[in-house]
Amino acid sequence: MRLVVKEVTIDAPVTLVYQLLTDPAHLVRWLADEADIEARPGGLVRWRHANGDVCTGQVVEAVPSRRLVFTYGWARPEVQIPPGSTTVEIDLAATPDGTRLRLTHHGLADHMAEIHSGGWAHYLSRLVTATGTGDPGPDPFVDQRVPTPAELRGLGVRCDG
Repeated sequence: MRLVVKEVTIDAPVTLVYQLLTDPAHLVRWLADEADIEARPGGLVRWRHANGDVCTGQVVEAVPSRRLVFTYGWARPEVQIPPGSTTVEIDLAATPDGTRLRLTHHGLADHMAEIHSGGWAHYLSRLVTATGTGDPGPDPFVDQRVPTPAELRGLGVRCDG
């Protein structure tokens, strides 16, 4: 299992960044076509991309303007990341330039860590844009789905799961 760690500095206050992470009306601006989140321990986390892929989990920890932790997985069983099987931690810190965001995704198999590393980089870039101009535009990942281990093996990728 591997960690995926991504860090970005965002030219916005931590209160705004936290709102973009925890308000469904803001999540649909940068992350997915549909989103639900209850930012409290035990609360639902669910989003659906335009391609139909659904990610789901449960909030583990929510500290306003500081930290959000939730379990994570895909509803499509063939992806082999069941709902709630991995954990995403997002830590926010105020800086002179705005907010430092650190995302750590725990529990991914090596081949899925590579895919999710690129995905998180893409979506954090859209989050940065959403705090600035407010409109990251259409998501170019709209037609892409998370590949299954079987699909990856067909491309010659070694899968450990």
